[in-house]
Amino acid sequence: MRKNIALLIITTALLFSGGCKKFEKPGQLKDPGIALTFDDDRVDNWFQYLPMLDSANVKATFYVCKYNRFTPEQKQKLAIIQSHGHEIAFHGTNHYNMMDYVYRYKHTIDELVKCEVVDGLKLMNRDGFYPITFAYPYGAHNGLYDKMLMRYFKSVRALNGGNDFSKSLASTEKNEVLYGLGIDKSSKRSDVNVIDVVKSAFNNNTCAVFVAHDINTGKALSVTRERLEKIFWHVKKLGLKYYTISEISN
Repeated sequence: MRKNIALLIITTALLFSGGCKKFEKPGQLKDPGIALTFDDDRVDNWFQYLPMLDSANVKATFYVCKYNRFTPEQKQKLAIIQSHGHEIAFHGTNHYNMMDYVYRYKHTIDELVKCEVVDGLKLMNRDGFYPITFAYPYGAHNGLYDKMLMRYFKSVRALNGGNDFSKSLASTEKNEVLYGLGIDKSSKRSDVNVIDVVKSAFNNNTCAVFVAHDINTGKALSVTRERLEKIFWHVKKLGLKYYTISEISN
């Protein structure tokens, strides 16, 4: 009987702590937390859920692409999102796969930089947006691209497509390459997996980096409101901090 009780206590403790070793990555952050990021050009959707983010005191990072196609109304919405303390970051001018642009379609690196970085940044700068962090479209990257983009940005964010969730735990405040963990429907990750990563950030003094697109649209690239609320609840319960990506970048 005593052995059964002891086993129950240990099991419960492991479940609360997210005690699977694949989530462990010791960090040096004074305040552990999460960085919630959203990709693409879904500004109308983001703006719709701005009150929900505000009510949970979330400070998120919005990686914007296709700004050259934004309407004046969408630009105004993006400015309001920024005024609420969220970070407006960069996700490419046209959302091209950067690896394909050079190696498949035979463009030069200089052409890539002008088309997908410089031209888009100029448009955003003109309207009062100054992105200093970057996320790769489709997550496609290599070390050469990382180094090239660091001339323009404090950090680059790729995607964590594997089961080593610790890869998505930023361990310091001076990260150059981050690997966001998808939490959309398309990721096929369970709520348990996602919350375990949140708990691991708490246990290891790290920052969990999450990636979503739409909020609550039912599409494959959409995170449910219920999942976000579960994340918010655990963040509050554990006393975690919300980081923007620039706050955990070199």
